[in-house]
Amino acid sequence: MIPKVQFPAPKAIIDKALFPFTRSSYSVLKRHLSSTCTLAIVIPLICGPVASKTADPVPVQEDLSAQAIVDRAVDRTEAQHLSMVEASFKSEAVAKTQSLDGNNNITDTETSRYRQYPLNGAVFEELIEINGRPLNEKEIQKEETKKREFIQEVEQRRTRGDYIQPVKEERIRFNREFTERYLYNIEKTEMIRGHLCWVISLKPREGKLPERNRMDRALNQMTGTLWVSQDDYGLVRVEFGLSKPFNYWGGFLAVIRKTDGWVEYTRVESNVWLPRHFNLQLDLKVMMFKNIRRLIIKEWSDYSRVDPDSAPNRFAGDSHAFPTSNEENP
Repeated sequence: MIPKVQFPAPKAIIDKALFPFTRSSYSVLKRHLSSTCTLAIVIPLICGPVASKTADPVPVQEDLSAQAIVDRAVDRTEAQHLSMVEASFKSEAVAKTQSLDGNNNITDTETSRYRQYPLNGAVFEELIEINGRPLNEKEIQKEETKKREFIQEVEQRRTRGDYIQPVKEERIRFNREFTERYLYNIEKTEMIRGHLCWVISLKPREGKLPERNRMDRALNQMTGTLWVSQDDYGLVRVEFGLSKPFNYWGGFLAVIRKTDGWVEYTRVESNVWLPRHFNLQLDLKVMMFKNIRRLIIKEWSDYSRVDPDSAPNRFAGDSHAFPTSNEENP
């Protein structure tokens, strides 16, 4: 998995918003949105092909179908997810949440800066700055508590034999279960930041689709576009959106009227793709009277491989498997 930024389901947002709209409860909602990129049907940043020991480019095959390309992209994504190669990198990230009025004018902006780094074999995200100021003592203590709990959870997962990266919220994996919902079509080829990509549209399949929960129902209404690198089947860009409004509890509690967003990835080493930019515009109505409009942006920078011998907690993997390089400057 790539650096673990949380992407909670809309329930996490709306549950906050359902409290009486006192100044304090609304502030909680705003902080929640600013610290986590939020979307019902977002493809979280656990997408990206595996880093392999060989860096040979994959020959372009003109006769590949859209489905075959997506299947190979999924294979790479799943392999990277299992390899935990991301736990060999550190980076910085800046998240902005902009509140919008009915004309999409910005009425408020909240900014958070994070440091992401390997910790006990997983990727930890530490808050280091809020709205341009360093953390106060109380906030520092909160981050230290979060760090201790993170280490404990990683150890518990390791003991149980589970995947060790902690996941606090419901999230979506770019895997077979996800991709089997959609039909794909190659629209064209396009160059993005030096990567020649297949541009592949997706739309829900007709007929009965999995509908076990609200997340499934949202996914079944998603349309989008994938940019897949012809070099190694890495996801370079993903655009997504709801094809129609999504009702939460029949629309009485909330309606997500619009969800449009995109994610871009950068290749930091041969066959290693990590998040570069996340952009989401969210428009929902709560309790049939409260409008919430947000533009949520997150940008990652300064990726560098961590020397296993100098890291606080060594990544349990082959430290020689991936040559250090800076393949693409985001």
